[in-house]
Amino acid sequence: MPVHSTLDLSGDSLLYADPAEVQRLRDPLVAEQVQLLARHHPYYRQVLAGGDPGQVRGVADLDRLPVTGKQDFLADPEAFRLAPPDRLPVEERTLAYLIYTTGTTSGAPAPLYITTSDDWAYLLHARRCARMLGLESTDVIANLFPLTPFPMGARIRADRTAAAVGASIFQGHTGRGSAAWPVHRRLDEAIDLVLAHRATVLWGVAGFVRRVLIRAAERQLRLPSVRWCFVTGEATSDAGLDDLRARLSAVGAPQARVANRYGSTEGWSMIACADGHGWHNPTPELVHLAVVDPVTHQPLPDGETGLLLISHLRARGTAFLRYAVGDLVALTRQTCPSCGRTAERIVSQPVRTKDLVKVNGTLVNLGVLGDALVDLPGVAEYRVILDHRKPGDTFSGDGILVEFAPVAGADPDPVASAVRERIRELAHLTPQVRVAAADEIYDPAADAKPRRLIDRRPTG
Repeated sequence: MPVHSTLDLSGDSLLYADPAEVQRLRDPLVAEQVQLLARHHPYYRQVLAGGDPGQVRGVADLDRLPVTGKQDFLADPEAFRLAPPDRLPVEERTLAYLIYTTGTTSGAPAPLYITTSDDWAYLLHARRCARMLGLESTDVIANLFPLTPFPMGARIRADRTAAAVGASIFQGHTGRGSAAWPVHRRLDEAIDLVLAHRATVLWGVAGFVRRVLIRAAERQLRLPSVRWCFVTGEATSDAGLDDLRARLSAVGAPQARVANRYGSTEGWSMIACADGHGWHNPTPELVHLAVVDPVTHQPLPDGETGLLLISHLRARGTAFLRYAVGDLVALTRQTCPSCGRTAERIVSQPVRTKDLVKVNGTLVNLGVLGDALVDLPGVAEYRVILDHRKPGDTFSGDGILVEFAPVAGADPDPVASAVRERIRELAHLTPQVRVAAADEIYDPAADAKPRRLIDRRPTG
């Protein structure tokens, strides 16, 4: 449906508008989307059968709808693809491309269908993100996401962002090689391209960008043209961001900034205008955010931490309503003191619900444990492994093994002692520590992102 508003949707005025005006814009979009999905979306047609979708007249009525879990989507991704009626414009009915997210019950990645209008929506979203960050048409982006068998959403969206602002972009094309299709590059070859093209932006999974900077320092290379690192794909703490800044400085880019984007394949990216001020929703007319109690699914007021829900307001391919990606966050709709934007923003470090587990009876945030060593001097790569002290024996108690690779030239013994002490502080357990090769812990040629924490304890 056409969007009628006095606001200039091609620019950023919507992000500074009175929230009541934004809600007046959103309300008919919500009503139209719910009606459309109730009739033509396999999953929501079934879920909403017997109800009255007409009762959902706007944002305030979204709470009438049930929460959709990530496992609902992963169990049957095809059921989340809208079957668009012929009355919709051709761009809303035409498939443009597919991207994938991980974790279906079969083990295969789940497809997300992107129509032409969905792609145009993302171009608008990307343009607003770029303006928030200061990305310009003169920038040269190094797309450092791996070339994977299933097209990775982040890799394709980096390309679409370059298209949205007219920036140049090139592909690192690292990842697991194929004997039949010899098109992948080694890590050093990707770094050589960064040098050759004088990249101004390094964009990739945080752990891989970190490896690029470590390897560049080992080769005594200088990357003075780099002014930005865009990292995504895994949770990155303040310590992790500081580590990236230090490594940028070590390769001759001390003024470079690090943008930690929060998002998901299903829910797009939220952007921080400045450190410490949360992540903004750049397109409130396309994506609605809400927070509910994780158990009761009752809405929570601003500032309280709960389960993040995402609703697509104009999606025409794969579409979600009140979709829980699995993160606990706090939202606010107060004006941002840093930039003056009024659109909703996430104001707490997201925590994955699956990351809150008991270790020897103590509740531990695995995200914190997995990020524990990122800024420890002398550590190049690492992973933390949870298992029973006697593997397979559930009565033997929980144990922790830390494997780490020291930076080139570092004495591993004092580093191992520092590793042991850092983990003891966080988990109240003394870990076993083992020195390993960096590629044994995280091989960029085989894995899209590092697995910082592995829980081998049986579930159930």
